[in-house]
Amino acid sequence: MLSESVVLEQMKHIIEPKSIAIVGASDQIYKVGGTITRNLITSEYRGKVYLVNPKKETIYGRRVYRSLLDIEGEVELVEIVVPAPQVPSVLEEAGRKGVKGAVIISSGFSEVGNLELQEQVYNIGRKYGMRLIGPNCFGIVNTTIGLDLTFTFTHASKGDISFISQSGAMCCGALDWAALNEVGFAKFINLGNKVDVDEADVLIYLKSDEQTKVIAMYIEGFKNGRRFYEVAREVCKIKPVIALKAGFSEAGSRASRSHTGSLSGSDQVITAAFKQAGIIRVYDIEALLDSAVAFSEQPLPAGCNVAIVSNAGGLGVMTADWFSSLGFNVPVLSSEVQSKIKSSVLDIGSVVNPIDMTGAADYNSYYNVIKTLMEDPNINVIVPIYVSQGLVTSDIPAKAVVDVLKEYRKTTLTFWVGGASITDGRMILRRNRVPCFSSAERLAKVAKAMYDYNVFRRRYGQVREIEDR
Repeated sequence: MLSESVVLEQMKHIIEPKSIAIVGASDQIYKVGGTITRNLITSEYRGKVYLVNPKKETIYGRRVYRSLLDIEGEVELVEIVVPAPQVPSVLEEAGRKGVKGAVIISSGFSEVGNLELQEQVYNIGRKYGMRLIGPNCFGIVNTTIGLDLTFTFTHASKGDISFISQSGAMCCGALDWAALNEVGFAKFINLGNKVDVDEADVLIYLKSDEQTKVIAMYIEGFKNGRRFYEVAREVCKIKPVIALKAGFSEAGSRASRSHTGSLSGSDQVITAAFKQAGIIRVYDIEALLDSAVAFSEQPLPAGCNVAIVSNAGGLGVMTADWFSSLGFNVPVLSSEVQSKIKSSVLDIGSVVNPIDMTGAADYNSYYNVIKTLMEDPNINVIVPIYVSQGLVTSDIPAKAVVDVLKEYRKTTLTFWVGGASITDGRMILRRNRVPCFSSAERLAKVAKAMYDYNVFRRRYGQVREIEDR
């Protein structure tokens, strides 16, 4: 088995290449090769780019080569977008050229039962010491160097979340969601059929990647479960890993085998292994993205005492139920704290916890109450809630939350309820890196994951002060 230092260098050739060739480049925008070509040459990538297509002389005014072997300069990475039967010959050329890595977009391999062709591809890569991502994949993104080698129309903005996925469609969906919610990414890696490079290889790279603060994963199956566990456990000691492991039912497992040719293990074993490794497991894409954003944007809870601040009593009660069901405390506030916030809450409201400020709660109400809770050492998590009741628009409390967070640092997760009327408020929160949820259940479960991870990290990991996150 290769050492981590060797794997790290191999992954750098793929994720941080200084020169790239696209084999199957095209100027037809509605073809996969055309979209990838457009995305690469219009990206901020500043390395050498070579286009290869024996049927073209120029694409977008750039010279096109008939073969990889016709390129005079060094090629560190090749992206292959040709029919599956042609992939082996392209890889042979890449090997002879001295290419270090290949991303194979082409489909038609193990996912359709063509194991022999996939084995041939693997053997060529091994013959030349060339690491392979794919086949049957969506591509990769590295926003740190402006690299986009995907066929999506939605581009990733810079951020500190890295996403590893077996499914290309999950990548597309996550990118689209991120664009709507103004969430940035550091790296996007779609592994496809995992003929060679797998999750463990990418985790080794992301472990030392300074731009990556949080790792989100979509997994259907494992090539080497033991290796994944051992690598992930070490990564989790440094930065959080959140995983959506699909195929936990018989029907889902069967579908994953036909999708990417993956092997799924016992779900009970996987759940236990994830827990021991410190991996946060989620069960749907919304939870994966919500969790990644919260871990990225907020400090980890130092304890399990929650204060809920709402302009609607019912929402406060519902949120308290969810937190209590997950083992959190929603304590009665001290008489001193109640006295401080009483002037900000109408007599018909409540200052006990959950704090019900009623529908009349304005900027000053939210600001003063949240500020007081920030100063209360007995409170570890603050949950501001807003629902439109026709008296105060959604942007007002959002601005109050943001302004308090300019002065204080404590886990703050917001819950804005409604439709079109809360859009302005949600976007103010998002643009200021404050997680905003549309479900009390999802919010409470993310808070639980953050708290549990902090316990794990302090027990096994490299401890950093909460304020440093």
